[in-house]
Amino acid sequence: MMSTENKVLVIGLDGATFDILNPLTLQGYMPHLASLMERGCWGRLSSTIPPFTAAAWSSFSTGRNPGQHGVISFRGTRDRFNYDLQGEGFVDARRFENTLWEILSAEEKRVVIVNVPLTYPVRPVNGYIVTGMLTPSDARVFTYPPGLSQVLGEDYIIDVDFVRNENKFRVRGFPSKIEMITQIRNMSKMRTWACASLMQDEYWDFFMVVFTSTDRVLHFFWDDLETILEQGALKNGEIQQHLQQYFRELDEGIGQLVDLAGPSATVLVVSDHGFGPAPTRRFYVNVWLEHLGLLQKRKSQGVFDLEHWRVVIGRNESLKKLLRRLLPQSVQDKSKEVAVSTCGEIIDWSETRAYFVPIYFHVCGVEINLAGARREGIVAPGKEYESLRTQIINEAQQLEDPVCGKPIVDKAFRREELYRGSYVDEFPDVILILDPDYIAGGSLAGSSLVEHHVPMRPGEHRQDGIFIASGEQIFAQGEQVNLNLLDIPPTILYAMGLPVSSSFDGRVLKEIFDPVHLSANPVKTSTRLFSSKDSSAHSYSESEVVDIEERLRGLGYIE
Repeated sequence: MMSTENKVLVIGLDGATFDILNPLTLQGYMPHLASLMERGCWGRLSSTIPPFTAAAWSSFSTGRNPGQHGVISFRGTRDRFNYDLQGEGFVDARRFENTLWEILSAEEKRVVIVNVPLTYPVRPVNGYIVTGMLTPSDARVFTYPPGLSQVLGEDYIIDVDFVRNENKFRVRGFPSKIEMITQIRNMSKMRTWACASLMQDEYWDFFMVVFTSTDRVLHFFWDDLETILEQGALKNGEIQQHLQQYFRELDEGIGQLVDLAGPSATVLVVSDHGFGPAPTRRFYVNVWLEHLGLLQKRKSQGVFDLEHWRVVIGRNESLKKLLRRLLPQSVQDKSKEVAVSTCGEIIDWSETRAYFVPIYFHVCGVEINLAGARREGIVAPGKEYESLRTQIINEAQQLEDPVCGKPIVDKAFRREELYRGSYVDEFPDVILILDPDYIAGGSLAGSSLVEHHVPMRPGEHRQDGIFIASGEQIFAQGEQVNLNLLDIPPTILYAMGLPVSSSFDGRVLKEIFDPVHLSANPVKTSTRLFSSKDSSAHSYSESEVVDIEERLRGLGYIE
C-alpha cells in the first residue's frame, strides 16, 4: 500500500559504474534499467573523498560532507595524541543526527529503509527500517519495529557470508567463485523479495533499498567482467553465465520494484561510488617522507629487535621476494604482529615531522607531528605548520613512479580544502589522492618508493558512481553532468514537495525536473532541525567489534 502523491523510490546499487552497466544494457541484459534511462535522465555521480561505503552513504544519509559527520573510514575515533593510526571500534548510526529519513518522518512522511549501510543500531522512524552493512552477524534487533525481523524470517541475509569458514573468518583462501556468486545471487533475490513484500503490504511515501550485491560482484569478479570492456560481450564460461544471470535477476528486481511503486512515483537509481581494476602498485608513503627528511626511524635496540630486522629485510628486494615465496601470507602477517608487539614501533616520533595515516586504498593522509597536539610533537603551530603542509603538497605533486615515470599522486589537498564542519580537525592534515593504480602503504619495509602490489580482489573503488532519474516530474533529456552524491538528499526532499534543509551541503538538481513542474513548484528551504542523535543507544559490544573487524578484513576493506 502507498500514498499517491510525491512518492519517491530510491534504488541504491552499491558501487555500480556505467563502465559495466552501459555495455550490459546495450547487450540486453538489463532492459528495465535501460528503460529508466530512456524515459528520464542519467549521469555520472561524483562520490565523496574517499569514494568509499562508509563516507559516501553517511553523506547520503545526512546530506552533509564528511566534515560535518566525521566519517571517512569504518573505524571509530583515533587517539591522535598517541599516534593511533587506525581508530578504536567502528562507526555506527549513533553519531548521525537529522538523517534524511528522520527529516521525512518529522514531516509526517511514511518511510521504508532497507539495507542502507551504517543504519545500525536501529532508531525509530515513521515507518520501517532494516539495517545494513556493519550490522553484527548475531544482532538480535536489526529492524524497526523489532517485530519486522520475524516477518523477514530466519533466511533473510544482510551480507554474504563467504568470508566465513565454518565458525571462523577467513582473510584469504575464499571458496570457489561459483560458490561466491551463488551466495551473492541468493542475497540479491532475498533483498528483492523483502522489498516487494514491504512495498505491497505497507503504506509508504519514501522507499529506499541498497543492493550491496553489486559491490561484492565488482570487487570479486571484476576480472571476469573486463571482457565486457574488451570484447563487448561476456565469455560463455560457467562463471560468466552466473554473472549474466545475476545481472538479469537484479534488473528483474529493479523492474518489479518500479512497477510496484506505480507510474506516479519518482524513481532514482544511485550508487555511492564507482569501480575499476584494483591497484597493482604499492606506494610507501612513510619511505617517501623519510627520503624527504620528514620521518626518522628509531635506532636498533639490539640483535633481538625483530621490528628493526623486519624493516632491514624488507628493504632488501631479493631477500624480500625470496621470503614472500617461501612463507605463507599468514606467517608474514603474524611475524609483523609479533615484531611490533614485542619491540615497539619503528618510527622515532621525537625526530619525525610528518607521517602516513591510512584512509582507503588510493586515498591517504599525511599527519603533521604538531607540538602540543601530539605526544612527542615537534612542529610549531602556525607558520611552520603551514609551511610544512605546503612542502608536502608540492613534493607530492611532483612524485613519479621510478619504474615507469607515471605520476603517482593525482591531487593533494589541505584537509580544509576538501571538507568543512566541526570534524575537519580530526582528519589528517594533508589528503593525497593517488592514481587509482596505486595503493598507499605506511610500512617502512619497502625496498623502494614503489613496489609491485598483488591485490586480494580484482576490483576496487573509483570516484564516479551512477545516477538515473525517471518519473512524471523528470525531464527526459539523456545524459547530465556535474552531479554530486550530496545533491541527492535535497533533490529527494524537493521531489516529495518538501522544503530543503539548510543544513544540507548539496543542491537540488533543478535541471532534471520538467520546466513546467519546476516553475509551478519553486525550491523552498527550511532551517528546522530535528534532535535525533542518541548517544545512549546500543553500541557495539567487544564481540561485535571483533565480528565486524574480521568480516571487513575478510572482504578486503581493512588490513
